[in-house]
Amino acid sequence: MTLVAVGSGTAHALLTGSRMIHVLERMPDHAALISELSLQRSLGLAPPPVEEERWMTIEDVARLSGLDEEFLFWLALFDVIEPVEEFYGYRDLVSAKEAARLMREGCDFAALVTAAVALRREGTRLSEVRLTVGPDGAVGRNIEGVVARLDGQFALPFEALPERIDDIVECAEEAEMLGDLEAAERLYDLAMKMDRDDPITPFNLGNVLDAQGRHAEARILWRKAIARAPHFPEAWFNLAVAEEDGGRKDEAITCYCKALEIAGNYADAAYNLALLLQSLDRFADALPVWEHFIGLEPGTPAADTARKRAIECRFRMRGLSIAE
Repeated sequence: MTLVAVGSGTAHALLTGSRMIHVLERMPDHAALISELSLQRSLGLAPPPVEEERWMTIEDVARLSGLDEEFLFWLALFDVIEPVEEFYGYRDLVSAKEAARLMREGCDFAALVTAAVALRREGTRLSEVRLTVGPDGAVGRNIEGVVARLDGQFALPFEALPERIDDIVECAEEAEMLGDLEAAERLYDLAMKMDRDDPITPFNLGNVLDAQGRHAEARILWRKAIARAPHFPEAWFNLAVAEEDGGRKDEAITCYCKALEIAGNYADAAYNLALLLQSLDRFADALPVWEHFIGLEPGTPAADTARKRAIECRFRMRGLSIAE
């Protein structure tokens, strides 16, 4: 049997969006998942589990904590709880109950596991502290009367978040401009939950996720923005670029066309669409789009490139080629 160890430091990356599902889909049938700590112990690189009486089965812990068995499996996989030969101790039950409380207070699973991993790095278990869920969904702990964000060093205080959604969005935009993408993500997510009709917040959140390389999640957010505002050309354009980058060229063409249908003077959409059509040898379709772009951006270097591309389209439509 092949063993696949899941590193605790990958918790946030794997549990955000659908990455863990993608990992599981690619695992061979004969493979089994084990936690990082279990692997280290099997190799003699970590001390054995703390000696304590372990008498509870996973069914017992599920019944007493209110968590289902699958959830407990994932907690064990990231070493939040530590069963030994499939039996659990009292500290595991306390950790499971603490996890259940945090989930009820609005903490998502990725944030919960990431917090537990940060605690373990300082030699603390989830059973030994009482954590707090902040107004933006971040997890923190009380240190001498001050709630501090769990960043591994417990040094970042929770911000005093404004109450008005416009102010929250303004803070998110400022964080994005300053390059603090994690803060921007939290704030845009909070604003999106406060106003379930506004298309701007999911659009901006999609941009932040895309900047972090989380392209699949970004596409979902841009689609959410479009669902809220179907005539949102920038969202259609961003989605088109993402689809093209992902090799889904037909979908990209549809999205570029939609952006141009809504905003006929959208020069970037016209340029990208013409270039994509020409790359697919659809010269008759690309030519009018190039001509449209030239009309939108006359006298620019991009227009000069477009004229050359248009000439090439005309030649290729006649079965001719242009000598390099």
